[in-house]
Amino acid sequence: MPLRESFGKTRSPGVPLILSMIVAELGDAASAKQIAGFGFALGQRLAARLQLDLVTDLSDLEMQVNRLWSDLDLGQGRLYADEAALVVEHDPGLLRPDVLSPAARPFLLELLRGTFDACFRALGSSPGIQTSANWREQVIELRHGK
Repeated sequence: MPLRESFGKTRSPGVPLILSMIVAELGDAASAKQIAGFGFALGQRLAARLQLDLVTDLSDLEMQVNRLWSDLDLGQGRLYADEAALVVEHDPGLLRPDVLSPAARPFLLELLRGTFDACFRALGSSPGIQTSANWREQVIELRHGK
């Protein structure tokens, strides 16, 4: 059955489905740590595609990154600063379990972490500051701070 028919009038799952298939294939030959590293590296490459020279504040960065996520159909994020870190709350959108497999969730987490880590570093973040990422129910929370 063609994808268009299986998903009715909604958009086909596009990139999220391809990510799941990539992770499934990688899982046959690579460890979870290697797959996570690949996701992180891919995220860094995605960050290089952003127009970071136009970024003057967090809302500019949020707009740039959300344009990328929209193009890839990977949800959207909200950026803000708290007392200890820059925080991203990323809603991966409608990535149903039949589109984004459970095995692909760590890959998506690292893809996002790699993207934001590269953005923050390109914008002048100190090398000693770390970027962490965790699933919080249906939202991915990233923190760039100590």
